[in-house]
Amino acid sequence: MRVKSKWHKTQVKTIEDIGGAMAFICWRITKNHLEDLINEGFVIEKEQVFNVIAEYLCFLIQSIDRLVFKTLNTEQRQELINKLAKQSAFYYQENKEDRIGEGNHWKAFVNTYNQRSKDYSDYDFVGGEPDYHFLRYFAEKVKLAMTDVDEKWIVQQMIEIQAPKAFKKISQSVNDKEDQIKKKENKVSRSKRPSTRKDLQ
Repeated sequence: MRVKSKWHKTQVKTIEDIGGAMAFICWRITKNHLEDLINEGFVIEKEQVFNVIAEYLCFLIQSIDRLVFKTLNTEQRQELINKLAKQSAFYYQENKEDRIGEGNHWKAFVNTYNQRSKDYSDYDFVGGEPDYHFLRYFAEKVKLAMTDVDEKWIVQQMIEIQAPKAFKKISQSVNDKEDQIKKKENKVSRSKRPSTRKDLQ
């Protein structure tokens, strides 16, 4: 499956729109990675699928938060991440309801997200990328979400292959969206543009 990460060139989006689009991209990346893990022979039971999904979404949202730190102001960053988290919770609720059954899955995801946000704050980005400890934390949480039979191999798989691959994809998407934000900031409304009519100059 491909992940759509570019807006139409003529469109300029709001921060909220971009947050919604990024949530969709995070969901697609997560779905693709679940398929990767299954194809690699890792065992993910029905209930465990959504635990792994939650860990992936939290990792990707935290990565986005770090990536936009220097390019967005505090208000923009908060608006983006809030929309990302809420939309991700919506996808989580909708999909888990369909696959597992009714329940307050939204709240469960938000609780996990809030805890992970706090924990990830202890780890660093180096050179614009998550450091080993950031990746290790993610890998350990995925290990806990899966069956014991895979615990010997899953951490290495996540640190060396899956996490860097997911980060690379979301980093590319963030760069695309930041360009859209900058265009919006620099765009001059028609009413403020200098007239090209000679009789009005």
